[in-house]
Amino acid sequence: KAYALAAALAAPQAKSFQGSALFAAAAAAAGVVGASGRAWVSLGSPWTLRCLRARRPAGAVLQQRLRPAIAALDLEEPRAPPEPRSRRPRTERDVANDVVFGVVAVELLFNHDRLDMEVGNAFRRAVYEPVMDRLRVYCDSTTSEARNPAKSWRLQDRVLERQFSLSNFFTGEAGLDLGMIQAGQPMLPAAQLNCRKLVVGAGVEATDDPVSSALAAWMAHQLSVGNVEVPTSECRTRPFGYAMEKPGVSEWLLPVFVEHDRSSHAERMALLSVGDVIEDAGGKLHPDSKISGSVCVYATHTPCISCLAVFCQFKRRLPGVNLYFCFDTWGDNKRWIGDSGIKQIVQEE
Repeated sequence: KAYALAAALAAPQAKSFQGSALFAAAAAAAGVVGASGRAWVSLGSPWTLRCLRARRPAGAVLQQRLRPAIAALDLEEPRAPPEPRSRRPRTERDVANDVVFGVVAVELLFNHDRLDMEVGNAFRRAVYEPVMDRLRVYCDSTTSEARNPAKSWRLQDRVLERQFSLSNFFTGEAGLDLGMIQAGQPMLPAAQLNCRKLVVGAGVEATDDPVSSALAAWMAHQLSVGNVEVPTSECRTRPFGYAMEKPGVSEWLLPVFVEHDRSSHAERMALLSVGDVIEDAGGKLHPDSKISGSVCVYATHTPCISCLAVFCQFKRRLPGVNLYFCFDTWGDNKRWIGDSGIKQIVQEE
């Protein structure tokens, strides 16, 4: 068929019509290119076929001569687009996937300083506010759950289980809204120094993506159990790591299962140790117990949604204790891990 068109166009009359769409189609069919080395049009394009039928070439002789060649091509009309598929009802997994994509997108935009107000407000409405509604419930010490032991080893909450984190930026926003970020963060420098020494001394590799087992936490507290004038327990610095063995079931700080078990995270282990200190001093983990003081927790990476839920449960059971948390991103801490000068200082100490 291509040779038939090429033969028809070989007539001298065709030379004056090289700019027409008809000549372009024939040239493309025969593999003919112009002086610039490019074909005028791609063969088989629906637009080209419409041009072949719509445009009238100048000269009835050429039109009559090309009619058999065009008929030999047996051109067909383009097929109609397929009918759109009916969308099935959205499942909880579909919603969770969309939320996770949103968290990752917000994290990337914030890290590259491209998180604008429009995207931030959309994420706040769709993800942040529903999560905060649930976290405020777990902070409320007047509920019946605050006074009764848990019946499960994990916190089963459909809204919290949709995402693994709120992203770096919105985790900080959550801490401010919950009153868990202290103004000025006075404990942050000491916490950073102790945790970074611990991570470097343990030989943790500076990988691009953080691993839960390589993340550390730091805790300081001052607690008073009962009617005492002197604090019952004081701790200025104590580092914590990921629990190598799964901790026992706790009745007051339940983890949230998102993608994997998060009960061994270092932040949760730090707060569980505070509960042990209170019980050893004769106190009870109950909202009506006379326990006061303050606790500060630092994490070497953004706390996950499970750790945020643990912070809220701590505040629900011990409303008289002020809980504060602060954190860095893994990108800030991995620079210390890869610095040879820091490693030498740690070895000398």
